[in-house]
Amino acid sequence: LGLFMRITPSPLLHRNVDGALMSSEDFRFEAGGRGLGAMLLSNPSNPTGQSLEGEELENYVKIARELGTALLMDEFYSHYYYDGEVVDPEDGGVDDETNWPKTVSSSQYVEDVNEDPV
Repeated sequence: LGLFMRITPSPLLHRNVDGALMSSEDFRFEAGGRGLGAMLLSNPSNPTGQSLEGEELENYVKIARELGTALLMDEFYSHYYYDGEVVDPEDGGVDDETNWPKTVSSSQYVEDVNEDPV
């Protein structure tokens, strides 16, 4: 357990106090300004269920790559999205990521699994 003595938790503040999610611009400012070596994120966020998706999630991964900040993503519940109408492809629904349920993962934005800090 001595290894954990080297870890210093650092809460990050973001400007939108009414939102559970930090914008990628604020993430860049906070992570870069503090020189963070790693950041642990739960996506979707617990307990609100809000999630980083699409371009915003891609920006987080890009920023982590640029800063060399390890982005530790807890995506255990990322496949529990049921906020839309599910239409089975056999019943005429589209067979792609626009049909529900869906999965959101930062892994789709990793360019090099041996180099990217995600």
